[in-house]
Amino acid sequence: MQKKRVLANWKANLSPEKARQWCDAFAGAYRPRTDLEVVVAVPFLVLERVAEWIRPLAGVSLASQGVSSYPQGNYTGAIPAAWLRGLAHYTLLGHRERRRYFHETVQEVARQAYESLAEDLHPIVCIDRELLVPQTAAMAADELERLTWAYTPDTPATFEMARSEADIAAILPQIAKKTGNRPVLYGGGVTVENGPQLWRISGLSGIMLGQGCLDGAAFAALVNRL
Repeated sequence: MQKKRVLANWKANLSPEKARQWCDAFAGAYRPRTDLEVVVAVPFLVLERVAEWIRPLAGVSLASQGVSSYPQGNYTGAIPAAWLRGLAHYTLLGHRERRRYFHETVQEVARQAYESLAEDLHPIVCIDRELLVPQTAAMAADELERLTWAYTPDTPATFEMARSEADIAAILPQIAKKTGNRPVLYGGGVTVENGPQLWRISGLSGIMLGQGCLDGAAFAALVNRL
């Protein structure tokens, strides 16, 4: 049986100094679980350092907060997937903020997934209801079999407030049908307070926190009680 995942997406909130403080606080409170994997998505700048800090922690993996759509080569400012191999386990792709503020397209996200898979990285692809059909259509059939998905509704309310359990549960069969029953996380207004309730939604493979994960000790306490 596949482990459920709880993902902490730091976004661009924690400086390198605060990244170390987060890791220390998390490590001090975290209790490893055999049925759960913690995934920490951190900026490229601190990826190597965080990898060293969390290496002693069982059940914790790293994700990059994106990856280049292109391989190694003449692409100034890019982070190719090949550089992440052996460092991160996951790539977090297509986050609504990447699509909204950096104008990443369905095709770009599909190429990022392709590059990730080519380097034995495991993409977690974010979608909302409107992106479900075009994003899955942009993936090759063999790629769909290897992806994890994250349902991240793109409406103003969900930046601070989670969708209802009924709303989340209602879309899971639609996602399953389009993705071949691949794992699905939920992200959008998830906090340390509502996390346990959302965690229990039938058919959900885990949860993803943004603002709700920025206190390392509080996030560890959430993990411990899921």
